[in-house]
Amino acid sequence: MKGTAMRVQIPAYTDRWMMGDRFGEVVKIRKTAGNPGAGAPPREVASVKLDISGKTVRVILDDCTVV
Repeated sequence: MKGTAMRVQIPAYTDRWMMGDRFGEVVKIRKTAGNPGAGAPPREVASVKLDISGKTVRVILDDCTVV
């Protein structure tokens, strides 16, 4: 991802999406450890800086739509 910005639409289940603040740029991606005991796999969590509000939200990267 270095050198190019990835634009995404955040998932529809977030409050920000419901308020119309739907698109932004991924500024950081981190991997979670998951919880093997509970059967939860590791995931990638993206920090997305939203266009309208300028706020940064964390969402599961697999739930985002690349635009």
